[in-house]
Amino acid sequence: MIGLLLVTAALLAAQETTQVTTPPDVVDFLRALGTDLANAYPDPLNHPDRSAREFLDHFDPKMPGYEKLRDEVEELTTRAEVGSVIEVASESGDERRRVMELDWVLEIQDRSPRRQLVKCTIEQKRKRWKIVSFDPINFFKY
Repeated sequence: MIGLLLVTAALLAAQETTQVTTPPDVVDFLRALGTDLANAYPDPLNHPDRSAREFLDHFDPKMPGYEKLRDEVEELTTRAEVGSVIEVASESGDERRRVMELDWVLEIQDRSPRRQLVKCTIEQKRKRWKIVSFDPINFFKY
């Protein structure tokens, strides 16, 4: 999983240099999103308390489909280690709201990688970015 995190960091760093339109705080948000998903798998010996909570904290609970997303992420992260590579394919917006298409590769332990162009909208809520829409919701289905 550490290798996947390094790949994620490298791709996002490369994306920073090739697409100057993505603000650094949004890149940091996406980096944290991938890291928190990778860290969600409980390690019974070292980190039995890990859960998808930190990853899900990046989503607005009032978002349409949040309950289904939460259920699928929780099932996924309790059943397998997960890694991500997230690259911004397109985005627009301002310092309060951004609409993005993310080229997201999901690495699931003992399964073939899953790649999808996902659409999401993020908004500033209490000085933090939150995902307020995400499509397709079933992207995280185990």
